[in-house]
Amino acid sequence: MRYLNSKQVADIIGVNISTLKRWTENGTLECVKTAGGHRKFTMNHIRDYYKNNPEANNNNDLKIQDLNQKQLFGQIQKRDFKGLAEKLAESSLDTDEVIVSNIINGLYMNGVPVVDILDYVVDVAGHIVENLLKDKKIVHTEAYLSRQILTRVVNGLCTEKPNGSYNGKNAMCINFEDNLPDIGVVMSEVVLRHSGYNVFNTGSHAELGKLTSIIKKKKVDMVLFYLCNLQCCNAVVVDNINKTKESIKKIVGIAKDVKVEVILGGEGYLLLEDIHDLIDNSFLTYNNLLKII
Repeated sequence: MRYLNSKQVADIIGVNISTLKRWTENGTLECVKTAGGHRKFTMNHIRDYYKNNPEANNNNDLKIQDLNQKQLFGQIQKRDFKGLAEKLAESSLDTDEVIVSNIINGLYMNGVPVVDILDYVVDVAGHIVENLLKDKKIVHTEAYLSRQILTRVVNGLCTEKPNGSYNGKNAMCINFEDNLPDIGVVMSEVVLRHSGYNVFNTGSHAELGKLTSIIKKKKVDMVLFYLCNLQCCNAVVVDNINKTKESIKKIVGIAKDVKVEVILGGEGYLLLEDIHDLIDNSFLTYNNLLKII
């Protein structure tokens, strides 16, 4: 679990250390105390603070030294999803993980639902990068590095989840060996975890292995796999599409045998019409996924 220290949180919220200490004592801001008495904070502590103190969003005394950072914070407060998506795409291509993290985590800490962060900012940024690739304004390596950074930061939203009460259900997220990187399946995992699911993410698997025994052992209630339709996704190119269909049929067959729900997400689903009848539910947006589960 990743923690923030008192100085980091004081800078984010815009107060001094003494005020922060007083708030942790009177319950305004939750924290975790170490055996040595040091205060540690998670993103959820800050998210809850903003949720419980709406007036905090009007704080004009934020200790943001850099003008660009201050402008970025303003975009977050205004919910300027379009502008943030453009900035996210630009920063990911610049491999500026600090700005990428500030955008995604800043939106999260300010109470924006994760499905909106994923649909209106992260996914849009991914499509901006994809269009640049299609127009040959960037090369494949740049697009791949961009998505790797986005994936790494988005994966951090899985921390401390499931949130609140565990709903008693387990889900398994499966990606395909030709479908790289894993950002779609990672974003799906985020939504599931924030909905109370305990999630097992296989990443890009090389083979199905003994999936039946794993599903039974982990008491999996749902299997979710994701197929994007980006240029980095080789799982839906002509040479691999039949292989992908066969993998889906095997996974569905295994899941049905043990009475497990199967969900398929991503635009790649639209290219596989002959397997649609095998799937219990499908989704194109993460708001759709939230409604399904």
